[in-house]
Amino acid sequence: MLAGIRTLGPFDRFVIWTQGCRRRCPGCISPSSRSFDGGKVMDIDAVARRVLRHGDCEGLTISGGEPFLQAAGLCALIDALRAQRDLGVIVYTGYTLEELQEPDAPYASGSLLSRLDLLIDGPYIEALNDDKSLRGSSNQRVIPLTDRYLSQLPLYGADGDRRIELRAGSDGIFAAGIPSKEIAKQLVKNRKGEE
Repeated sequence: MLAGIRTLGPFDRFVIWTQGCRRRCPGCISPSSRSFDGGKVMDIDAVARRVLRHGDCEGLTISGGEPFLQAAGLCALIDALRAQRDLGVIVYTGYTLEELQEPDAPYASGSLLSRLDLLIDGPYIEALNDDKSLRGSSNQRVIPLTDRYLSQLPLYGADGDRRIELRAGSDGIFAAGIPSKEIAKQLVKNRKGEE
């Protein structure tokens, strides 16, 4: 979790990464979030308190892993947050909107969708990485589910504005954002060298 991030949505945002993903997209920028055994189990009220301490954040961005695999818990978190403050919510998912609307979608997917302002959907496809801002590959759609971020939609898919923010924390250094194609390739190459 990081606060004050401007590289995963408009305005200052609090960002939460969920743990666990089945997609295994080649070139994934956060392969450490794939395992269902990693990460930290956190109490929803504790997470809400931490988010609410950052009054300068306009909204919450949730990424992964795969957020929709924890849809029920995220619904409870969003409800707890919005009971205290009007926060915009953006979610990055490897599912398409259509997959999330199917009967066999992950549990509580429809409930989570009903709480979101903006959905960035679709798996990361390395061959379609076009270096455009705020999404990983050109197949990923930016879908407004409310009017909250309509004026911010031109930020998504803009030319030449891929950035990452580095933050130091007690667990190490974290990168937040969507890196340029060159930096992403270097990160994947470095990871392979570590294995």
